[in-house]
Amino acid sequence: MTSWDVHHPPRADGLTVLVTGGNAGIGYFVAEQLAGAGATVLLGCRDAARAEAAMTAIRAVHPSASLRFLPLDLADRLSLPSSVDRLTAPLDAVVLNAGVMIEGPDPDERTFAINHLGHFALTALLAPYLSQRSRVVTTGSFVAKSASFPAHEHDGKRAYARSKLAQMLFGFELARRGGVVSVVNHPGGALDALTPSRPPVHTRPSGPHPQRLLLQGKDAGAWPAVRCVLDPEVHSGQLWGPRMFGLRGVPRLESVRGILADEELAKSVWERSVELTGLDPSAAMRSARRPSPHGLK
Repeated sequence: MTSWDVHHPPRADGLTVLVTGGNAGIGYFVAEQLAGAGATVLLGCRDAARAEAAMTAIRAVHPSASLRFLPLDLADRLSLPSSVDRLTAPLDAVVLNAGVMIEGPDPDERTFAINHLGHFALTALLAPYLSQRSRVVTTGSFVAKSASFPAHEHDGKRAYARSKLAQMLFGFELARRGGVVSVVNHPGGALDALTPSRPPVHTRPSGPHPQRLLLQGKDAGAWPAVRCVLDPEVHSGQLWGPRMFGLRGVPRLESVRGILADEELAKSVWERSVELTGLDPSAAMRSARRPSPHGLK
């Protein structure tokens, strides 16, 4: 692998990238960094006001940024076709980033539905806008490596880890089934307390931050996803994460092992996801046709 400068990635002029959850957190910084490289970035999120705030913050850093808002509610799968219908241009990449951690009673089904099933369905619906060279970049989590699939999960953090495991298995299975370049990444340990301010989206709290020795901000947590979108040497089926213990640092290629390498489990998650959503991304890609580039309706 060639050297990679996280602060000066290669130019992305002419590329169009959809980032789910691009209005906040790691997704915001993925959008900011891709826009800074010259890509046209579609911020896929529920709230127009929050999307506008994110675009204002990005343009404060990159005044010439090319940005669009795509209304997108992953919790409401019935609304996804109308969101996708707003697209008329091919997508060079999709970053499946959005995720929630739900606390309180019975978080399992809601977390799984948003973080995994919503993205699974969205990928199938986006098939007409993707080519074999398009990249589907799935953002998982470090905690997914120690997750499992019990009958039901009542703890919010474990439910989150389970949903991210499903997402990562989906990304690897998509790579095996073909149709697009499918790459998986995780941000390591990314904290708000270590994240630079981007008003009005985020204001960094003051005070010392001893976590910096082991963890990093969400700006750095975005680096693996950005590399998966832009690095010409990234290949389908790979896993990328932070260099230092998988928690912080510049992105590096990681080995796919343990539960992430369980092909039978990934196949069963895929098949169950098809049953629950009524959609199959790989089948959709085999029959899809790309439209002419005209932008957003």
